[in-house]
Amino acid sequence: MSFDVARIKMFGLLGIAVALLLAGCSRGAEAPAASPAPETPATLSDVGADSRAFSVASADGTQITGQVDAPIGADGREPVVVLSAGTGLFDRDVKFSNSGTERDAVFADLARRFTKAGIAVVRYDRRGVRYKPADGQMLDKPISGTSTVETQQDDLGAVYELAREDFGGPAACIALLGHSEGMQHIAGLAAAGAPAPDLVAGIGAPLQAPMATVRWQSTGRDALSLRMMDADGDGTVTEAEIRANWQETPSSFVGTVDPFLHPEGQWTPEALDQLVATQTSLYETGKTQALAIDPKAPFPNADTPMAEYSWWQNWYTDDTPVAEKLAAWDVPFLLYYGTKDSQVRYEYQQPAAAEALGGQVEIHILPGLGHSLGSHALYGPMDEAAADALVARTAAILAERCAP
Repeated sequence: MSFDVARIKMFGLLGIAVALLLAGCSRGAEAPAASPAPETPATLSDVGADSRAFSVASADGTQITGQVDAPIGADGREPVVVLSAGTGLFDRDVKFSNSGTERDAVFADLARRFTKAGIAVVRYDRRGVRYKPADGQMLDKPISGTSTVETQQDDLGAVYELAREDFGGPAACIALLGHSEGMQHIAGLAAAGAPAPDLVAGIGAPLQAPMATVRWQSTGRDALSLRMMDADGDGTVTEAEIRANWQETPSSFVGTVDPFLHPEGQWTPEALDQLVATQTSLYETGKTQALAIDPKAPFPNADTPMAEYSWWQNWYTDDTPVAEKLAAWDVPFLLYYGTKDSQVRYEYQQPAAAEALGGQVEIHILPGLGHSLGSHALYGPMDEAAADALVARTAAILAERCAP
């Protein structure tokens, strides 16, 4: 059995290295337009929230900017949720959709819902990302290029401490909510001994070790997706089955059916095994090349630096499960996953959660939704019912945990 290796390379796109970087390396780059104009995010003042900007120093002195969205009439004693974004050069709104509506700003949309539920929200810009700059220059390259695993944790830590001070001090009723890699920053705080929140919530949150996550994206996602297309369960995936079912799989984030089509008209079990073997070889080559680069070099390049190269190398070397770090906190965990999530597979996160977090974790698996709990395998906007359910359940847990 033979097939086009070039197709496999396209089919096996690294989720973080390619999909998220192409999606998030410049603000607005999630949209199809090659050179998107700076956008003015929707304000929250017209939907029942008072908003104010803040700036706080991270551990290395870098100023982290963001905003607090509080319910109208707030007195500083409301429950508060701190939002931690995933991979990408995102500002506080986290525009990670291309529907053309204001709901493309995933975190701004969540803030709108939380404030309507009487919960304040704190969200912030990734270091080096400028919010609504007058000159249209969204990226402060000397700053954005200083991002590492450690500085991202420190940046969240500074914002978290500010939220604790602003909303009740030691008596604060507070949740941390991470989307995707944002949960890894939260886990870093837990492992470092930061004060525990009252709740940790996650959307498409990796609980396995980072190296397990990127290895699955590189070597396991496509074969899994093809097997999901095998409607009759006979082990062979036909072109008809692919065309009928590809859009309901994690690999559908590529946006076209073409990479799924085998040149001989079907994927046999042997062809699927060969696919995994070929992708594994490509993964090992990519790993070797990545680890040979200077850790201080700009990633992905000097033109659009989102981090030091050490950040990307960490995905190949960090074998500590995220759930194991989170277990330092004795708090409830509320986790939401879609069945066609392109970045993490819920079936692998559940055992990691059970082993490390036990009965503290509540997991919701949402059929037909993706990494951002939208209809797309990767992007938002979030499904309206899913967003409302997340907000309502968060509010209920905080009300129970923080009751007088």
